[in-house]
Amino acid sequence: MMLSRVAERVYWLARYLERVENTARLINVHTNLLMDLPTDVEVGWFTLVTIFDGELFFHASYDEINENNVMHFLLADENNAISLINSLSALRENARTSLDILPEETWEQVNELYLLVKSELSAISNRRRRQKLLLSMSERCQTVWGILANHMSRNHGYYFMQTAKHLERADMTSRILELASLLLAENRSQSMRAVEGILWSHLLRALSAQQMFTHSRNNDVNAEAVLAFLLRDSAFPRSLFFSLGAINRYLSPLPGAQKVIDHHRQSIEFMFENPQENLPAEEIHNRMDALQIRLAGLNTAIGQQWFYPVHSS
Repeated sequence: MMLSRVAERVYWLARYLERVENTARLINVHTNLLMDLPTDVEVGWFTLVTIFDGELFFHASYDEINENNVMHFLLADENNAISLINSLSALRENARTSLDILPEETWEQVNELYLLVKSELSAISNRRRRQKLLLSMSERCQTVWGILANHMSRNHGYYFMQTAKHLERADMTSRILELASLLLAENRSQSMRAVEGILWSHLLRALSAQQMFTHSRNNDVNAEAVLAFLLRDSAFPRSLFFSLGAINRYLSPLPGAQKVIDHHRQSIEFMFENPQENLPAEEIHNRMDALQIRLAGLNTAIGQQWFYPVHSS
């Protein structure tokens, strides 16, 4: 079994790598969406802040809600713990301190990504340059995942990284699915109802799911079909069902994992005991919030089991 501090570093490297990719893609897709929507729809720049539960932190630092402030808050604000630059800095530090167990190309790619973003942050108010940067970030993150998948031994370090990746991915999927409560709300505006097809397509694109959804479902983009796919599809790697199951698979080979697996099994049973796609809008929102709390609890359990174990005397 690897040392706990090494295991913790590679675990958080994977979480931050997945977080940077997901955040970059989501902001890019959301920006394109807003260019296609009428201005009176209940989806705007601040929707991105709510996805990350950043409302209080945003209002503490910014007096006005507009594109530039939201982009600075989410991308460049070093005082915002969830900003992309802070996630990227943490990713870089965990890669730097794990050089001895990672494929050497990992550090090269992560460091180049960090330097690229630092050099371009001053231009994030320029939408075209920002979109280009976000696309490059997603591509670079995918390159790193490719290096890890093709060059890293299937050992404890790899299992910790894959567990972390799918935990982070499930968290992000649940946050994006919280938008479903907005799209299904009984009191949504007529403007919202008129563009529902665009909005459900946006939900799929935010998770790189549109093409696979089309291949799998071969039908119109509608609420029930999209929710069923993103919640329960067993073949798509960003569905909640797939991600939660993958956490279980990668925990299993780790020593002393049964207690953590039992904790996680309760989350899976909670999540899928009822068909989520048929629930009222508010209940979907509540279920996603509850899942995020359970995933945070799983993260704590992993830390207590392997990173900060308490041994009885």
